[in-house]
Parts: sequence; structure tokens; C-alpha cells
Amino acid sequence: MLEHLYLIETSIAAMIAHTLKHGESQPVEEKPIHLTVDRSKKVEAPDFARPDNRFFTRHELEGKLHQSRQRLRQITEQANPADLEAKSFPHPIFGPLNLKQWVEFVGYHEQRHLAQIEEIKAQLP
Repeated sequence: MLEHLYLIETSIAAMIAHTLKHGESQPVEEKPIHLTVDRSKKVEAPDFARPDNRFFTRHELEGKLHQSRQRLRQITEQANPADLEAKSFPHPIFGPLNLKQWVEFVGYHEQRHLAQIEEIKAQLP
């Protein structure tokens, strides 16, 4: 799950950077992204966000997550706040999200998987 979180965050950061640089202003209505934490709705991860069979230590994955978070922060801190609200790109479930909501989505996505981790831990002997 940690690798999945890293892959998602890296992809979102790259898409935000690309959209800030090349995207047209396309304001969209805010979507109920808080529903991301609802684990009763199963969602298939896109191919690019599925971990492969390589082994990473917890320390390596924590480093990757730190790196992806730093990149996301750097991009958003340097962005014009108006652009974060005016520019958008599509989410596979919610449809078009503005860049500000994409940043917020990262947190909800992590909460979803933290709940999943807790469910798995509860099932362990």
C-alpha cells in the first residue's frame, strides 16, 4: 500500500505540474472528494498505480513517500492560487477536479488506505 500511495502521489504531482504549465483555465464545480474515505465502495487501482513485485524495505518506501510529498508541496507552494482553482484535469471516479481538489484528494486517499491498513491489522492473529 505504501508503494501504491507513492505511485499515486507522484502521478498527481506530475499532472498538477503539467496542468499548471500547459493547461487552460477550465473551472469546474467542486466534487464530494471526501467520499474517497468510504471503504464500502471498492475501487480498482489504475495500472500505473499498482505496485510491481519488487521488494522495498519500509525505510525505502518511507523515503519515496517523503520525496513525493516534498515534490507535491514544492509544486503547490510555487503555484498561483488562482490557477489551482481555475485549472483542472479528470479523476476516474469524480470527473474533472480542480488542482486544489486534487491536492486535497491526496489526503483523503491516504486516509482511505490507512483505514485499510487498520482493517488488515485487526484481522492478524
